[in-house]
Amino acid sequence: MPLSIRARLTLWYTVVLSAVLLTLGAGLYAANARLRLAQLDSELARASATLAAMVVKEIDEEGDLPSAAREVQQDLPSGGRLFAIYDTAGTTLASVPEAARSVVSAVGPGPPATGAARTVVAGDGRWRVYARSYEHAGQGFAVAAAEPLAAVEREQALLGRTLTIAIPVALIVAGAGGWLIAHRALRPVGLMARQSGQISDRTPGFRLSVSSPGDELGRLAAAFNGLLDRLEGALLTQRRFMADASHELRTPVSIMRTAADVTLSRPRTVDEYRDALALVANQTRRLARMVEDMLTLARGDAGALKAEATDFYLDELVDECVRDATVLASERRIDVRRHGREEVAYRGDEGLLRRMLINLLDNAVRHTPPGGRVEVGLDVAGSSVAVEVTDTGGGIPSADRDRIFERFVRLDPARGPDGGAGLGLAIARAIAEAHGGTLVLARSDSTGSRFLVRLPCGDGLPDPPGAL
Repeated sequence: MPLSIRARLTLWYTVVLSAVLLTLGAGLYAANARLRLAQLDSELARASATLAAMVVKEIDEEGDLPSAAREVQQDLPSGGRLFAIYDTAGTTLASVPEAARSVVSAVGPGPPATGAARTVVAGDGRWRVYARSYEHAGQGFAVAAAEPLAAVEREQALLGRTLTIAIPVALIVAGAGGWLIAHRALRPVGLMARQSGQISDRTPGFRLSVSSPGDELGRLAAAFNGLLDRLEGALLTQRRFMADASHELRTPVSIMRTAADVTLSRPRTVDEYRDALALVANQTRRLARMVEDMLTLARGDAGALKAEATDFYLDELVDECVRDATVLASERRIDVRRHGREEVAYRGDEGLLRRMLINLLDNAVRHTPPGGRVEVGLDVAGSSVAVEVTDTGGGIPSADRDRIFERFVRLDPARGPDGGAGLGLAIARAIAEAHGGTLVLARSDSTGSRFLVRLPCGDGLPDPPGAL
């Protein structure tokens, strides 16, 4: 069974704290031993220096080292500390008490002139001995001061027992505190989990409560609420799309069914059958075009509308689209012109860009009154290519300028079934975005509208103009 986040946090907290406390305890234990020995060595060094001064004084008075050692022995204090005086051959000349002889013999001959402290085992315990050699009036001698380590060892043992008890107690208290802190810190997560379980398609407006928006969990709840907002918006868009698609698809299907029912209701002439089949064929083409447009938008929503890059001249593609649009525009005496840059090399999906331009031109021609004008501009600005489609129509109301790129939006439904399904601008924007570009309504007033397409021509798709 996997551990909960609270348990894992408490476990990691306890493990890390254990490592820290054990490291600190071991360091404290070792440092105390070193400091205690250093303090004892300092005391023994001072006692040894005092003893050496006494020996020097007696040498000056007695004249020889053995006599001086015997005189000093009478003045040495008795107690827990041991003192010894011996010659360079290692023979003990004086010691207080007698046990000092065995301790000094464990040190060995030849103490350094600068003095040294070491731990020796003698008798029934361990001793710390400081020994140093001297020379005075041509006579060499050495002095030693020793003290048992029992007190230091008792102190270290007490410290060890204290750490052995204190560290587990501290870990237990800290672990319990960590558990309570984790429980309190993760309580909002549990609340969010319970609230998330209450969200369904029947409660679309339900959101997580944000008690502390400034902390990490508050920001998580806010981000989750933002995700819910986006999902709700996408769901509403999908439902609206399905409703609009059903409405738009119903019209040609209804026409075809009515035409077939009427035609088959009684015997008809060949011309009547031909007219009925022509009507069905026309509605079938419209239905197929609508399905293809919806498939293109669905691929764009799913991120599957990928531009297959090829090298071509964008100005030639624009000229071809202008010629195609001229056929529809000539029936309404609308002048379609192209101006701007020539020899604009580009790398992109020529088929998709052709469809984008045709949709923009078709939209411009449909909304331009007879005798009007549609202009297509092409320019290169920095690292992008700009394509402008301008018409002389009546403009778009300000309230509808954000809606024109939505699916199945037709600002002039009176144009009838041949006026399009309202998918052209949505598809054009999807194609521009598939190339990493943008499509916006740059201007719209009583003199007409101007749509602006900007396509990047940096690395990859597409290449800079003139790179063919």
